[in-house]
Amino acid sequence: MSQAKVDKYKEYKKNRREILAKEKKKKKMEKIAGWAILVVIVAALGTAVGVTIYNQHQANLAALPNYTVSEKVVADMAGILEETAEADEAETEAE
Repeated sequence: MSQAKVDKYKEYKKNRREILAKEKKKKKMEKIAGWAILVVIVAALGTAVGVTIYNQHQANLAALPNYTVSEKVVADMAGILEETAEADEAETEAE
């Protein structure tokens, strides 16, 4: 072996604990970062799916017929509503 390789090996052996500790920290941080990215991606996909489902549900609700009291009034074919409206106006004018 050349002297440079021997010196490099001795330096590595001297600082092996610190080097291994740095490598271990780096691997741990990479693992944490990977999990964090995975969580963000899953949360984004879940949110996108949830918003899509919610929007479809709202569209379905809007498409349903509205059965409120005002829509149950049958068209005034006999003129009953006009007569009652005129009678109400006459009563308010008389008072």
